[in-house]
Amino acid sequence: MDMSFFWRIKFTLLFPSWVPDSPVHYAFMLMLTAGLGALHEWIAHKHWMILTAYSTPGPIMVKDPQRDYPKQHEDAILIAVLMHAAYVTTSYLLMMMAMSFNAGIFIAITVGLCIGFYAIWPLESSNRARIVPGPASC
Repeated sequence: MDMSFFWRIKFTLLFPSWVPDSPVHYAFMLMLTAGLGALHEWIAHKHWMILTAYSTPGPIMVKDPQRDYPKQHEDAILIAVLMHAAYVTTSYLLMMMAMSFNAGIFIAITVGLCIGFYAIWPLESSNRARIVPGPASC
């Protein structure tokens, strides 16, 4: 196992059966890795949106019509938990992929995260100066 970055096409990614044996398989693996990075940013955005929508700035006893919980509050908690599980899972998968030390995989992860951030976060608000991104990826 290499402990520094390398450019070989034949390497093991996550599982012993995931070994690209041709440049086409390697390119496909790079595209899937970049797609997982973009998916991770989408999950991070949705997770952040749910947390900010249902967070209370003050005591719970204060009745604020702007932040009044809908009747489906329990469903929102379940969705928030599932989104957090997806966020943590994709974070660890991306970290384990980067720990393969394949430079192409590392670059694909970075490109996927950047594409996902560029495509998802500016959609939050028309005022781009007010956008505050959520937690850091990975």
